[in-house]
Amino acid sequence: MYSKTYMQHFAAPQNIGTINNADAKCEVVNEEGGCFDTVTLFVTVENNIIKDAKYQLKACSGTIMAFSLLTTRMIGKTLEEVKGITYQLLFEDVGGVPDKKAHSLRLAVEAKNKILEQLEV
Repeated sequence: MYSKTYMQHFAAPQNIGTINNADAKCEVVNEEGGCFDTVTLFVTVENNIIKDAKYQLKACSGTIMAFSLLTTRMIGKTLEEVKGITYQLLFEDVGGVPDKKAHSLRLAVEAKNKILEQLEV
């Protein structure tokens, strides 16, 4: 079953939207098992700290939850701290996910890594 944290992030996702003039932007597409969740992640950085993070997506409940969780974890953190956001950390934050939703957390970490690459971290 889904945890309370999972349901909170799915029912009332945080940080949906876009950022004009983002410092970094990436798109990720999940192709596991015929699922084609598509997410665009935007971030702004000020003094080496993620000032804002937003996303747009066409995705399942797991990916909505994962990007809500990811962005709430990123905002206000240094780039070095954001490097430490892993699949395992997100998995523990949400209290676990069924195997069929694991792709959502992997997709969030992939997007985070692409953002950090653009920021040359």
